Amino acid sequence: MAIDAVIDGGMVLLRAERSGRGDGRVYRVSFTASDFEGSASGVVFVTVPHNPKRPAIDSGGVFPTR
Repeated sequence: MAIDAVIDGGMVLLRAERSGRGDGRVYRVSFTASDFEGSASGVVFVTVPHNPKRPAIDSGGVFPTR
């Protein structure tokens, strides 16, 4: 099985390849950044559509990263 995401220090690597079937990919990347003045958290959504004419659909699946 291919690895979909790798978190390495401050860098997130995401797999853009998608199956010929399905509804594309939606990644939800949660993060927290902090320094001596405090911290902030957020979520970034990254989409890889199945084809350019239809947006990717978030099916709600959550898979662990390495």
